[in-house]
Amino acid sequence: MSLAASCLLAFTQSIPRNTRTIHPLKGVEVTSLRLTSVVPEELTDQIKKSEKSKKKKSRTLQKKAVKTKNSNMKQVQKKRKQDRSFKPLKDLNLGSIVSGNVVETCDFGAFVDIGFASRGSRPGTALLHISQIQDTKIDNIDDVVKKGDTIKEARVIKIDYVKGEVGISLRNAREKRKDISEFRVRDKLVGRVDTVLPYGAFIDVGANVNPLLHISRITGSAIENIRHYINEGDSVPVHLIDIDVEKKTMAVSMLDMKADQYLDRRLSQKKRKSFGTARESVPDDVNDESELDYFDKAIQELEAALKDR
Repeated sequence: MSLAASCLLAFTQSIPRNTRTIHPLKGVEVTSLRLTSVVPEELTDQIKKSEKSKKKKSRTLQKKAVKTKNSNMKQVQKKRKQDRSFKPLKDLNLGSIVSGNVVETCDFGAFVDIGFASRGSRPGTALLHISQIQDTKIDNIDDVVKKGDTIKEARVIKIDYVKGEVGISLRNAREKRKDISEFRVRDKLVGRVDTVLPYGAFIDVGANVNPLLHISRITGSAIENIRHYINEGDSVPVHLIDIDVEKKTMAVSMLDMKADQYLDRRLSQKKRKSFGTARESVPDDVNDESELDYFDKAIQELEAALKDR
């Protein structure tokens, strides 16, 4: 198409016009803005095709807009229908017993359909965390829970009414916590490892405070990785070696009494080096023997203690 024809085509498309056929072979007479010109018939065909294309595109966009609107309306109606089918979350309380089917599992737990209006990516479900399935540690959740399994009589342990989140548990409720003042040094207990840290672990012994099991109180040998010896959920026998009621702290040990005495004396020796040999800074059961004799005696006591184990 020539440049002149292109310009004429653009001009005639942009302004209102009236047309009438002059001759089928010669073209069309176009009257626009009091101007009269003759447009070749081949150009009039292109003009008509262009107008048809624009109308077709306009109708297509209108159909898409209507389809999108209808789709959004269906989603809204579906969500409203789902919300109406769930029980109000306000009717759920901590300690409530619920049952339902597992709708999905993941590395950290399973989502259970409980029939209450919880929100999120899985409406109507509650999270059964992997640590709340049983008392012993679980390495792979698929070994104990799978999609479609029925969870019966789970206990609600967490409700966030703002976020719409619910947490449930299959483990028995913990017994009422004892006050720290009810415990005494040298009490022998059986606890469960609650948290493991690089320097030790906190043990649940039924108190309102979990005592610290220091890494030096686990075994008589050096420990490079504490998890080679204990992990969360493990049951461990311990005895209390320190209680501070004011600070609300406790400490426990897995060693026998002689090994604990050795470690206590080593601590006393370090205090002597740091603060001098003032009598008030040293325990009453430590005499004034030389540091070398004191250290040798402590080593002998530790070796004897390890032989007895």
